[in-house]
Amino acid sequence: MTRLPKILPREEKIPLLRPWVIEPEKLLSDLMEIIASGKLSLGIFTQKLEEAIQRALGVKNAILVSSGTSGLILVLKALEIKGKVVVPAFTFPATSHSVLWAGAKVRFCDVNLDDFTISLSELEQIDDPEIEAVIAVNVFGLPPRIEELEQICRKRGWKLIFDSAQGLGSEYKGEKTGRFGWAEIFSLSPSKVITAGEGGVITTNDSELANQLRSLRNYGKSHDGSDIIETGLSVRMSEFNALIAYHNFSHLEELINLREDLVKNYQRAFANKKGIEFQKTDNQRRSACNYFVLRITEQAPISCEELYLKLQEQGIEAKRYFYPPAHKIRAYQDWQKDSFLNSELLSEQCLALPLYPGLEAEEQKRIIKTINYYLGEQ
Repeated sequence: MTRLPKILPREEKIPLLRPWVIEPEKLLSDLMEIIASGKLSLGIFTQKLEEAIQRALGVKNAILVSSGTSGLILVLKALEIKGKVVVPAFTFPATSHSVLWAGAKVRFCDVNLDDFTISLSELEQIDDPEIEAVIAVNVFGLPPRIEELEQICRKRGWKLIFDSAQGLGSEYKGEKTGRFGWAEIFSLSPSKVITAGEGGVITTNDSELANQLRSLRNYGKSHDGSDIIETGLSVRMSEFNALIAYHNFSHLEELINLREDLVKNYQRAFANKKGIEFQKTDNQRRSACNYFVLRITEQAPISCEELYLKLQEQGIEAKRYFYPPAHKIRAYQDWQKDSFLNSELLSEQCLALPLYPGLEAEEQKRIIKTINYYLGEQ
């Protein structure tokens, strides 16, 4: 008979995530260089990181900003989006928040039950002359079906933007994401594969748009700083954050490979378990493995909420994600009344498990053993 492991002491609890950061001693000389330069933003490490991202992703322009959300807002403002923007309902609300902050309107769309990304069939059925753009979301590290999205948006005259907050390092048809649509926006927050502490990056092959975004992130200043040519914001990334991200970014492939190994361990452990499903992918798309999520369906012997609470009791941090779905958050209750059944079902059934390069083999075994116990393997 399988025994439930005893509850861990507080100091031994397993967190959902633990940011991976380069060893501090490797930063010291560069840190001193930043301080000596007197330039604490838009300096040498901003330039170095932007150039490194451009090379790695095969994109012409990378623009560092203070967060992925601010990046989305700037792109929407630069593209002069004032009407409606289609956003998947199964996403973190930063996606839809950015539309509202940019002065546009949100039109939610449902997602697929298999890969959790925006539903192409639902998108094609939308008939609304006010729609000007679509923000497609990279979900848990998996990009959506990009070529089909591009075809739909081109046919309808919609601008296509990618919220790739969770997707740095993901691939589509063998190429790194970052060069698709009008722009892609990645997050470098603490929960991401590559972190700057806080920050984000916009990538685009449109150099005119990139120049405008560089102005908008810095109050709207002209290139030479002699005038304010647009109503921009102060959303620069500091040199200290750029330094951390620059060193972390050089380990991108190594970190994704480590995450892939952990994901494969989880998938092997829970394959063919009654009521347990995973986010589906295909040979055209590689996930950056930002999160690993179990989908706990109604066939499982325990609900998602019950398993979440049991894991908490056992000192294992998990997260119901995205919960609630974006269209159900309280901030939108006065205007958002539509239902999106797939997004609502996924929100009820998805549970993110601990996933980070520092997760020890014995810790992952403990997580797996504990979940199997509650799935009825006794």
